[in-house]
Amino acid sequence: MLKDDGVSFSAARIKHHEPDSPQRAVENLYQHAHEIAHAGELFDPPGVVNVFIYACTSGSATISQERLEEELRRSRPRACITSPMTGALRAFHQFRANRIAMLTPYIDEVGAVVTECVEESGFTVCSSASFNLRTDSAIAAVSPESIFEAACSIDTRNCDVLFIPCTLLRTSSVIEHLEARIGKPVITAHQAMLWDALRLASYSKPIAGHGRLLMLAR
Repeated sequence: MLKDDGVSFSAARIKHHEPDSPQRAVENLYQHAHEIAHAGELFDPPGVVNVFIYACTSGSATISQERLEEELRRSRPRACITSPMTGALRAFHQFRANRIAMLTPYIDEVGAVVTECVEESGFTVCSSASFNLRTDSAIAAVSPESIFEAACSIDTRNCDVLFIPCTLLRTSSVIEHLEARIGKPVITAHQAMLWDALRLASYSKPIAGHGRLLMLAR
């Protein structure tokens, strides 16, 4: 989404265990919190990174923004951190949205956590649908065309924005087509976390081609 050479990216992986049952899916997401400080330590010297992103939507619906900040401060106290869920919630406020339509890839147990996070933050999920997929590989295999078709089937008439969580879903190529079809802003996991990370890094240039959010001033 961002081709500007003035912003550099680096990535590290944290351990994630595929759940062996729906009940363990949310429990496994909680375990990510213990990896945040260690991941921060991998980037040297300590001040080289201004903004960290914990790039898991369901995980960031499970682990609060406050907990993410607390964990990162243990190793990188001067850096900021955001996530897809934090970025999305801030984007809803940016658009003054109250009613959210949602398309997720998740099983019910994980989808319920994301819905609860949205609603506890003061918004209403007015319409939703899910691919009901259990594994990361199955989610990553969903085609952009399938995402577009599924999103178009959701009733968004009484909603302010459409939210598509999960960084495993390949949404970047369909955002603008969806916005043109439904006439509403579309917020996706990658787009929201990039928008908020750039905002935290004081990068204010508009980015074309990936929806209304990235065209907004930050």
